[in-house]
Amino acid sequence: MPFARGVWGENDQIGMLNNISPKATARAAELVRSGRRFNLNLPLHLPLGTLGCGAHRRRKAPNQTLIKDDHSGLLIRDEKIDDFYTQGSTQWDGLTHVGDPGYGFYNGVSDAEVTQREGTKNGIEHYVRFGIATRGVIVDLPVLFAQQGREWSPLGRYEVSAAELAQCLAHAGITLVPGDILLVRTGWLELFLNQSQEGRERVFRGREHSGLSGDLSMWQFLWDNRVAAVACDNPSVEILPFQEGRPSLHLSIARLGLVLGELFDLDELAAESAETGRLTCMFASMPLNLRGGVGSPANAMALK
Repeated sequence: MPFARGVWGENDQIGMLNNISPKATARAAELVRSGRRFNLNLPLHLPLGTLGCGAHRRRKAPNQTLIKDDHSGLLIRDEKIDDFYTQGSTQWDGLTHVGDPGYGFYNGVSDAEVTQREGTKNGIEHYVRFGIATRGVIVDLPVLFAQQGREWSPLGRYEVSAAELAQCLAHAGITLVPGDILLVRTGWLELFLNQSQEGRERVFRGREHSGLSGDLSMWQFLWDNRVAAVACDNPSVEILPFQEGRPSLHLSIARLGLVLGELFDLDELAAESAETGRLTCMFASMPLNLRGGVGSPANAMALK
């Protein structure tokens, strides 16, 4: 399988975000016409805070504690958050989220170099220093597939191939340019939020999610089009469950430096885009400036 070691220099720690040039950011700013702003983040307690124990094999919803104090005639409020998993809600995968058993982490970083101490490699803070601001391209799969007569469900492991993704973009009249971030709506989040408690458990724990193909043709499509990142409204971007021994988009984090975003709230943005016919936006995100962070809440916004 291909890998991108050294393409952006032996010390590069941001992977395919390098495709976002100053020109790409300036070009994206020209898309802001009405001044409408769209929050793309779920509350931090969703989805795990609405599910029973063990919904995820490790992660939990954050436990927020309000601290009350009186000082110098003022009412003071502070807080702390326990069990805060940086990838428990709308999030970016950092470049140490997944490594290749033989190759290591992105750009050949070894496990010993991932310390979360001074000098640690491939931490999420490098996304922050670089700055994520570029054109977002909205790909609303349920709408686009319905227009083309193609069956689709956010559950059931319906798989979108690279050819089908290209066809969807062509159908929408979009030509990708270097630095684009794909905002792919599968309908999973809308389905999940509209369920009863029992239904949410079934949707989340079923792990039979539809999504993008993780095969090499998808790697090539994203690489050749110089895509900077892919963010979806489902928990995995690609179909689940993974098949051991086969390529996956998560493996391409290590191999290509692909940046993946999960559980993005794209419903309002997609609805407005369908109404106006404007399927591109300025996209900006400011992850946590967390040294050595494996991932981060996206803190993402679209502007139109």
